[in-house]
Amino acid sequence: MAIVALLLGGAQTRAADPTVTSIDEAGWQGVLGVRAAVSTAQRYVVVLRGSSLASRVRAEGGRATEAQMRRWTAEAEAEQQQFLRRVSASGARVAAEYRYTRVLNAFSAQLDPTSLSLLDRDREVAGVYPVRISYPAAHDTALGLPTAASVPGLGVPGLGGRGVTVGLLDTGVDVSHPFLRERVLVGMDVLTPGSGGVAQPHPSVPGRPERHGTELAGIVAGSEGPGGLHGVAPGAFILPIRVAGWQPDAEGGYAVYSRTDQILAGLEAAVDPSGDGDAHDAVRIALIGVAEPYAAFPDGPLARAVAGASALDVLVVAPAGNDGQAGPVFGSIAGPGGAPAALTVAAADGRLASPTVRVHVRAGLRVLFDGTMPLGGAPTEAVTASLTPVPRSVTSRGIAGFFGEDGVSDIAGRAVLLPRGGLSEETVEEAAGAGARSVLVDGLLPAGAFGLEVPAGVPVVGLPDALAQTIRALHASGIPVDVAIGAVDTAQNPDGGSVAAFSSRGLAFGGVLKPELVAPGVSVPTSEPGRGDEGEVRYGTVSGTSVAAAVVAGAAAVLAEARPRATAAGLLGLLVGSARPADDESAAGAGMLDLQAAVQQEVVAEPGVVSFGAAPNGPLAVERAILLRNLSTRRVTVSIESSGRATGVEVAPVSERLRLRAGRSGEVVLRAEVRDTSDELGAAVGELVLQVDGSPSIRLPWAMAAPAADVDLVSQVVVEETGDRISDATPAVVSFVAGAIEDGPDPQVRPVEVLQVQLWRGRKLLGVLSTRRELLPGRYSFGLTGRSPQGERLRRGAYVVKLVARPGDGTRRQVESVDYVVR
Repeated sequence: MAIVALLLGGAQTRAADPTVTSIDEAGWQGVLGVRAAVSTAQRYVVVLRGSSLASRVRAEGGRATEAQMRRWTAEAEAEQQQFLRRVSASGARVAAEYRYTRVLNAFSAQLDPTSLSLLDRDREVAGVYPVRISYPAAHDTALGLPTAASVPGLGVPGLGGRGVTVGLLDTGVDVSHPFLRERVLVGMDVLTPGSGGVAQPHPSVPGRPERHGTELAGIVAGSEGPGGLHGVAPGAFILPIRVAGWQPDAEGGYAVYSRTDQILAGLEAAVDPSGDGDAHDAVRIALIGVAEPYAAFPDGPLARAVAGASALDVLVVAPAGNDGQAGPVFGSIAGPGGAPAALTVAAADGRLASPTVRVHVRAGLRVLFDGTMPLGGAPTEAVTASLTPVPRSVTSRGIAGFFGEDGVSDIAGRAVLLPRGGLSEETVEEAAGAGARSVLVDGLLPAGAFGLEVPAGVPVVGLPDALAQTIRALHASGIPVDVAIGAVDTAQNPDGGSVAAFSSRGLAFGGVLKPELVAPGVSVPTSEPGRGDEGEVRYGTVSGTSVAAAVVAGAAAVLAEARPRATAAGLLGLLVGSARPADDESAAGAGMLDLQAAVQQEVVAEPGVVSFGAAPNGPLAVERAILLRNLSTRRVTVSIESSGRATGVEVAPVSERLRLRAGRSGEVVLRAEVRDTSDELGAAVGELVLQVDGSPSIRLPWAMAAPAADVDLVSQVVVEETGDRISDATPAVVSFVAGAIEDGPDPQVRPVEVLQVQLWRGRKLLGVLSTRRELLPGRYSFGLTGRSPQGERLRRGAYVVKLVARPGDGTRRQVESVDYVVR
């Protein structure tokens, strides 16, 4: 009781002024969707050295006839089939689940260790890569009729993306929604072939359809909504390609997600919708709405597929990810956003004002809290109720957890305080469905974070952590707590115009500057699937980096209408080069999307972002070539200037001036002089400004990575025996930690690009037992069966297993050894 007395005797607490309070990354945790645990069931993507359609077209300078494309695709399919027959005859058990021949030459399959080892060593295999899980990179918020008319500031008179097709690689789409009337084409379904890309219901829970694809489709191409609401490109068409949706999770239920192999299949469909091997019917823009957390690998299957799509003239737009703050070099960018050829987008909060409510909390006569807080969701009138905290053990049981054994709700007519750890959109909805008059949450919530299908007038508000702890302590001691929540007001949004706290940032693992662009991604109004209780059409607002990516995909469609001859790389360069500068370069890339400036731009730089890779040791010059294209009908002169110098690195053009005739292009060589990066490790980031006479200037961002070289990428290596004698049935297990997360205020992820398990005897290398690629930080294990790399029984004696880790960031390879005795 001493603690309780102290709490009751303290002075009342007031919230900070909402006009100056900013919600940090922690405030968005649990708001942007729950990532269910999912098993990939030993699935891998096997990349072959053979040619794909994209590589053949690239070799021909980007031009090919329909007949050539069909022939090249057929040849790639035949060669791949021949390979599969050969490896199956050699003992590998391979049943390809998906096959790819257009954007890359590869297939996916579930592989046992023996088959994996055989494929790894095959001369025709370029690499075997793990399949990862991808999650929708957005979250739906307040449902009902939005008040915003459209995404502000993106209209271009006379342009609406007319005739441009955007492939939407996401969940299915509600094609019956009036907001999407006549804009959605008959799509494709990678998960359930034959459905036409339509949003699917939850397999066991009625009234819970896939939402994400419908939401992004509305942002891109919606039209004739309430209050004049429309998408960025209302004249564009949406081709839904369902690569994500309800699939089994690791707990016996269902979750919405996608996988690497399914996204690859979606890109194959996007470049050849008819499936006849000819990519002339490819979509103009492919929007990928899902993200693989932290998987910003520059050379894996997704990165290669994105490059292949670009070679077939498809611009791939991807979300940066929703994992927030990151270190100075390699941070939290998601895949496939790490692909150099992808246009990766961060989210900005474009709201000038946000909803707030007055919150008053008291225990008896003592006021515990009185202040103004952001309204997490659901428009509300004044509510007063007794407050009941619930533990996570209750929320984990679903709506049944809020009811007693007699079937009566324990929270009906009361305010409920939910734990942060169990926070999800379903939990909020279930608490409201059980009769809660208001839903409170441990920790601050961003304005508009929730407000799902809850009864009208049920507010959702986050409370300061210290206050939530006090309420729980009082409740445990039997002291009642009451809360009063006032009517909705508005206040200046402290985060307005800035990069959202949840938006991922940091270079991709290859040193490429990511994201390239920022666009509105918080509380953007759009369509919601299904109908309300009374049959009304549903609208809402959504937040996340996939929302921002959808905005950019719509902008790209408008730009493609304005510049029909621009290539995929050209569209990327126009959007990046015309961006407005933003404050946080590490999170914003080139800056904020400026569609009007992109339409007016006459010269484009390809690539739109220059990567100099990892900084070399010692003073050295690194050169990169860029191509400048004159898209206008007049001769122009381009002057190239440096807008600043990063610590230890200076970037300048070899030639500072270039004249271009109408429709022509020219090459410019950029040289990065590396003076010294030893004192301040991190990322060197800057930009060049291209001044075009009589036209807006062009911004050309560049980056060079300078990662710390003294990070242990292989550690804690241990060999454990599982039986008296090492064999196939009782192998020895070598376990180890690969990769690292560097200490500091912000996480910095250091993966292992390639890891080899080598077998040595004395000073002689007997061979490579296994090769693993794209290892994110974590503990891994490998079985030693007493066999050689060639599969033969080893003679008794002492051996050495060496783990050789090769990072993809230019730092040194690392080797760890462990003794291995065959008895």
